[in-house]
Amino acid sequence: MKRFLPQGGGGHMIITSRNQNWGNAAKLLLVEVFEPNEAVEFVLKRTNQMDEGSAELLAEETGFLPLALEQAGAYIEETGIFLSDYLIRFKKHRKTALERGKPADYPDTVATTWEISFQAVKEKLPASAYLLNLCAFLAPDDIPKSLILGGAGDLPEPLASSTANEFAFDEIVAELRRYSLISGTGEKFSVHQLVQEVTRDRLTEDEQKNWSAVSVQLLNSAFQFGQDDVKNWEDCASLLPHALASAGFAEKFGILSETVAEILNNAGLYQQHLADFDEARKCLERALKIDEKVFGPDHPSVAIDVSNLGGMMRDLGEMEKARECFERALKIDEKVLGLDHPSVATMVNNLGMVLEDLGEFEKARECFEKALKIDEKVFGIDHPSMATAVNNLGIVLQDLGEMEKARECLERALKIDEKAFGINHPSVARDVSNLGTVLQDLGGMEKARECFERALKIDEKVFGLEHPSVAIDVNNLGSVLRRSGGDGKGSRMLREGAQDRRKGLRARALQCGRDG
Repeated sequence: MKRFLPQGGGGHMIITSRNQNWGNAAKLLLVEVFEPNEAVEFVLKRTNQMDEGSAELLAEETGFLPLALEQAGAYIEETGIFLSDYLIRFKKHRKTALERGKPADYPDTVATTWEISFQAVKEKLPASAYLLNLCAFLAPDDIPKSLILGGAGDLPEPLASSTANEFAFDEIVAELRRYSLISGTGEKFSVHQLVQEVTRDRLTEDEQKNWSAVSVQLLNSAFQFGQDDVKNWEDCASLLPHALASAGFAEKFGILSETVAEILNNAGLYQQHLADFDEARKCLERALKIDEKVFGPDHPSVAIDVSNLGGMMRDLGEMEKARECFERALKIDEKVLGLDHPSVATMVNNLGMVLEDLGEFEKARECFEKALKIDEKVFGIDHPSMATAVNNLGIVLQDLGEMEKARECLERALKIDEKAFGINHPSVARDVSNLGTVLQDLGGMEKARECFERALKIDEKVFGLEHPSVAIDVNNLGSVLRRSGGDGKGSRMLREGAQDRRKGLRARALQCGRDG
């Protein structure tokens, strides 16, 4: 290639190519997708129409891809239809739309251009074509290479063998990059949404279902949210969009399995953990619907789904619905698993929490004492599972005015969680905060202040500044500061806490592991 380039000074040459490997001959200048405002401006000028709303929607539907928007403009120019009509056609018949309206200054349509690339990749390195098929059933952006490399056991051949080591995987990624079918550097890569669309359209119905099932199994193995496992939260953050995408495609293609429900459960619990309550509720309801269809209405897996949904209802303040969920879950587990099973203890504990929220303190106390009795028998007195029941019992004892007993319970819960999780875990922050409220009621303002400050420090580090747990910590600290004489600072912190709680509620309105 170098022999065709100018030798000596003066002049410049632009080489256009989908192949990105030009580092030894020329400086790479990537032609990126349009910015949203650029895309809208282009569409309006290209079509000579003023429908800005349709232009914005079309730009989003095409992923802001210049060639696709030029192709749309050419089709509109040829046919004389309105932008809004083309948008309807594009949404309903995307494959056909991508085959029509060849740009005047470019030899091929989007569909033809990519079809040539697909065939070249498939012939040279079939594993690369398999990787592209898999990625068509994930979210388009920031696909972690570790997801593929760590999931060889869930992948078909020849893709599984190509993930056996990083060099083999690099080779199949390089082949897709060579034809600009994927982009990105480092530990993540992306696939344009239209490339995904065309890739799926090339597959038969059976192939679509098979690859959807592969993506579901891959994500279910990788995306496992644990409330107590802080280390996996970062992985969950990067995998959440792909978990939701894989589950969504599975539902679309009628793959309604326990695995899909488990993905949705884990996703819902993770979003609940992030205080994205409305989105979490949707995921948990989808999981429940699938498991009811797979197992019937009275299966332990359904009980878990119902219990998780009850926790979500409780966070949303819908206490009667939460109570109905927990009572249903408890009824299933007692019938299927027996009265002394750990899952029964979990369901009794959950029911106790909502009874406490409803002001039925004596009934709540009975629930927590029952859960505690089961867990002590099954796990022993110092097991982490004990801490939740002990903590909840302490809180309801506080509600009943039995402060010293409440203090003993909360100190015991704190000791268990510190030993199990370390001193900087959110469960420890919960225990410390609850202990602080009891100490405050007992008149130990300085010790209460130390508790609230410690809880705030942990939650800010773990959740960030705008999480509802942080708002509660700020509110508690402001309250004790005001009561102990720091009126100015205490009042200010109370106002900030209220603002943060309102912000958290707004976040709910804008916004899917199994867990007992």
